Amino acid sequence: MDRKFFCSTLLAILSLSFSGCGGGGSDSGSAENGKNAVPEKVTIAWSVWTGWMPFKLMEKEGLLAKRAKELGVEVELVEFKGYMDSVQAFAAKKVDACAMTSMEALQPASSGVPTVAVIVNDISNGGDGILVREGMKLEDLKGQKVLLEQFSVSHYLLTRALAENGIPEAEVAIENIPGDDAGKAFLTDDSVKAVTTWNPHLFLAKESKKGNVIFDSSNIPGEIIDLLVFNGDTLKKNPKAVEAVTLAWYDAMALITNPETRESAIATMAEGAGASVEEFKKMLGGTNLYTDAGEAVSFFQGEAVKATMLKIRDFSFKQELIKDKDFEIGYGAGSSALLSFDPSFAAKVAK
Repeated sequence: MDRKFFCSTLLAILSLSFSGCGGGGSDSGSAENGKNAVPEKVTIAWSVWTGWMPFKLMEKEGLLAKRAKELGVEVELVEFKGYMDSVQAFAAKKVDACAMTSMEALQPASSGVPTVAVIVNDISNGGDGILVREGMKLEDLKGQKVLLEQFSVSHYLLTRALAENGIPEAEVAIENIPGDDAGKAFLTDDSVKAVTTWNPHLFLAKESKKGNVIFDSSNIPGEIIDLLVFNGDTLKKNPKAVEAVTLAWYDAMALITNPETRESAIATMAEGAGASVEEFKKMLGGTNLYTDAGEAVSFFQGEAVKATMLKIRDFSFKQELIKDKDFEIGYGAGSSALLSFDPSFAAKVAK
């Protein structure tokens, strides 16, 4: 997953620049068109990451097309090569929905874009980590250069690791580099001593005995959350489209969990991710897919996500990614907060 950061200032500029443009459905289904108007096409941006490959499965197996037809809506999945590009498109209201982490979701919301999480795709559970050379320990990061994508979830992971071990962030020299490039640099350049990156770089380094993971997302369970978020205006005007996507997501989950279809589903996702089947299975090992709608509802309604979002909000404020240290985050259907977690669509599936 190309987990690239984007600064809140850029998002604000993008949102203002495109707020008057046609864009992915923010005007769809308006009252001016009459009660019987057909809603405009809803567009969903996504990029390659283990927990988002079910979108490829939804597309290839016709799951989304089937659900959209049943509900009389038109929904298009748009694959972006760059994660940053997909989130910027959402911030600019050029797409109606986007797959992003909970940390990135906070940023367009704080810039005035109503952002509603409707699906929890997965929780990173070892899929992101701090990779160092053999023999190094966490305390050895003091005075050490660490390659990572600044202000991304990789940066967040590093700060959590340092905080838990009483090491000030100022004692570590961060070199800003795309996370995928950081992983590749570790595997190819012995002078690179420490990086924060994700799979497959983590397990490739371990298997080749080039390094060890000294802290990963399993050490902060539930804190790196991947979501599908919708523009709140689109959700209000075209809830059937949101319902179609949610149903199709859990149709894909059924293919993944069913022993009779699992291998075929994994092969489809692996191909979409540019990985071998075996590599993709290892990547799944560090990613907790939320395959059950009931569990997703419990997650959205639980206290853990609230505590996690407070940590993420604090990190984002300290890094000047958001301006309001008390920025409101809402929970439950109908929340008026600019960033909210809505379990109602998953709840319909769970019944």
